[in-house]
Amino acid sequence: MKQSGVVYDLFDHQKDHQIDAAMTPGMPLAMACAGERVRIVMLAGGRGMHQRLASMGLNVGSEIEVIKKGIPGPFLVSAGDTRLAVGAGIAHKIMVSPIAQGTQ
Repeated sequence: MKQSGVVYDLFDHQKDHQIDAAMTPGMPLAMACAGERVRIVMLAGGRGMHQRLASMGLNVGSEIEVIKKGIPGPFLVSAGDTRLAVGAGIAHKIMVSPIAQGTQ
């Protein structure tokens, strides 16, 4: 049996159209560039990972800056005045969206 699907265009393609941050698809933190400011939009790990990241101050909605990409080694990120090291496996489970320049 052949299945068919429909693809919907979620974006309006108008320059002045703004999409709510909750509706914006995220990318893994591992794909962010050094020096880029991003906002955490989702944590894809289990309860233990959520608790560990929350204890470090990394929650959904937190704004962080990537200081150094973890190739090789951990990712270095800045959350406020705190610098944190995040392993590459965890960096793939932290979904982020870029923050536009000038909106802080």
